[in-house]
Amino acid sequence: MSDAAPAPGSRKAQAVQDLTRHVARVALQYAGPQGLMDEVRARLDGLGGHLGRPGQPGGTLVVARGVPVARLCLPDPDAATEAALEDLALFLAPLLEALALRALAADLSRVNSWVARQDDPEAALDRVTDFLCTLGAAGLPAGVAGVEVRLVPHPAPTPLSVLLLPLTGRYRARQALQVTPAPHWTLEEQRAAAAATRQLALVTERLSAERRLETLLSLQRQLDSVPAEDLYQPLLDAAVQLVPGAQGGSLLVRRGDTFHFGAVSGYDTGPLRDVTFPWQHTRDTWYGLGADAWRRGVPRVLGREGVIRNGVGYDREGERVGELLPEVEHLQSVVAVPVLFGDEVYALINLDSFTDPDAFDADALRVTQAFGSMASLLIHEAQRHAQIQAAALTDALTGLGNRRAFNEALEQAVQAAGRDAAPALALLVLDLRGFKGINDQLGHARGDEGLRRVAALLREEVRGSDQLFRWGGDEFAALLTGSDLTQGLGAARRVTQAMNALSIGGLPLRATIGVASLRTGGTAETLLQEADAAMYAAKARSEPIAVAGRGD
Repeated sequence: MSDAAPAPGSRKAQAVQDLTRHVARVALQYAGPQGLMDEVRARLDGLGGHLGRPGQPGGTLVVARGVPVARLCLPDPDAATEAALEDLALFLAPLLEALALRALAADLSRVNSWVARQDDPEAALDRVTDFLCTLGAAGLPAGVAGVEVRLVPHPAPTPLSVLLLPLTGRYRARQALQVTPAPHWTLEEQRAAAAATRQLALVTERLSAERRLETLLSLQRQLDSVPAEDLYQPLLDAAVQLVPGAQGGSLLVRRGDTFHFGAVSGYDTGPLRDVTFPWQHTRDTWYGLGADAWRRGVPRVLGREGVIRNGVGYDREGERVGELLPEVEHLQSVVAVPVLFGDEVYALINLDSFTDPDAFDADALRVTQAFGSMASLLIHEAQRHAQIQAAALTDALTGLGNRRAFNEALEQAVQAAGRDAAPALALLVLDLRGFKGINDQLGHARGDEGLRRVAALLREEVRGSDQLFRWGGDEFAALLTGSDLTQGLGAARRVTQAMNALSIGGLPLRATIGVASLRTGGTAETLLQEADAAMYAAKARSEPIAVAGRGD
C-alpha cells in the first residue's frame, strides 16, 4: 500500500494543505487583507481553480468579521479536498480580520498625520470625508460603499437613516459630519471614524484660533492709518466670525450718557441710526451683572427670556420708547461683553444667535472675553495713535493746525479741487500787525494771549468746514474749500472787520491778509506763492487785504 500512488483527490487535498501552510508563513507580511487574498488567488489559479465572488455558487465560502469575502473554488473536489478548503477558509478568517485592523490603523494614522499638518480646513475636511467613505470597503468587497458625507450644524434633528459624527475637539461640537445612509461599521471602524473626526475638530479649532490671531494682528496693523471709529465694523465682523455660535451682532459705543450703534452685523443699519440707549439702563438692565462685572469686562449671556425681559426700552430721536427694539425680537440668545477704555466702559459688543438658544457656552465665553480684552487694547491704541498724530499736527498754543498740518492739508485740498473743471478753493494768508509791539511792551505771555485770541476770532469768522492753521510765528492761514476768489475775499473782509475791535493790554492787533484761489491746472506751490505774494503786496501798500491777480 505504501508504494501505491496517491489518488488525484488526495493530491488536491495535499496541495490545499500546502497552501494553508504557505498562508500561515506569509500572511503577516502583508499590510492589508487584499495582498493576502491576491496571494491565495494566484495559488488557486496554479492548481487549476480560482477565487470566486462571495455571491456566486460553488466553492467554499470565506467569512471575515461576519461578512462573506470570497469563495475558494477547485474543479471536482473530493471529500478530502473539500475538507482542506474548509480548513483554509477557517484559517483565513482571523488572518483577514487582523490584516484589516492593521490596514485600518495604518490608514487612520496616515489620515490623522496629514490632517494635523493642514492649514486649509477644506482640504482637511475632504481628506477625512474620503476616509469615512472607504471605511468598511477597503479590502472587503462586501463592505459599505457609496455613502455620502457632508458637514452640517450641530445640534440639529437627525433622521434615523443617517449617522452623525459631532466635531468635538477641546470644545463643544457646533458642527458634525453626517453619513448617509447609516453604515454598518464594525466597532473598530466606528472608533477609527471617531478618531479621524476628532482630529478634524482639533485642526479646525487650531485654524480658528490662528484666524482669530491673524484677524486681530491685521486690525492692529491698521492702527497707524485709521481712526478708532473705522475699527468698529472690522472689530464686530471679526467677533461674529470668530466667536463660536455668533451669527450677527452690534457694537454699541458710548457717547456721553448714551450708547449708540457704532457697527452692526446681520441687521439693516437704517432703522438703527437714530436709536440710542441710556448708559445706566444699558449697564443695569440690559447687561445686568452689576457695576463690578461691568468694569471688569465680564461677558453676560442672555437667553431668549432674558432678551425679551431685559431688552425693553430705547430712545429714538430723543423720544423714549418703552418697547422691545424690533430687531431684537427674533434673537434666541445674546452674549454681551463690555469694552473698556481706561477704567470706563467705552463700548459694548453684543453677539447674537438667531437660531440656537444655547449658542454661547463656556468655550464661547472664553473666546468672547479674550476678544473683548483685545478690542479694548486695539481701541485704546487707536485712540493713543490718534492723539499722537493730532499732537504732531497741532499748534500747542492755539490748537490750530501747525505748518506740517497745513502742508498736508493744502496738497490734499488742491488734489481734490483739481478734479473739477472749475476748481473751487481759496487760500488766505494772514500776518499780524502790532504783534511785535505787544511782545516788546507787554511780554511774551501777553503775546501768546494775542495769538490765542486771533485763533478764536478766526474760528468764529470762517465756516466749520474750512481749515485754520498757525503757519508760524505770527502768521496764520485759512483753507476755504468750495470757495472761489470772491468768497475768499468776503471771508478776509469779515476777519479784518472783526479784528478792528481786537486789542491786548490796550495795544491794537490787526492782520494783513493775502487772498488767492486755485487756478485750473494750478498746484499747491503756486497757490501758496500767489497768496503769500498778495499778502506782501498788501503790506507794501499798508492795506489790510490784497487779492492775487488784481494788480499785485
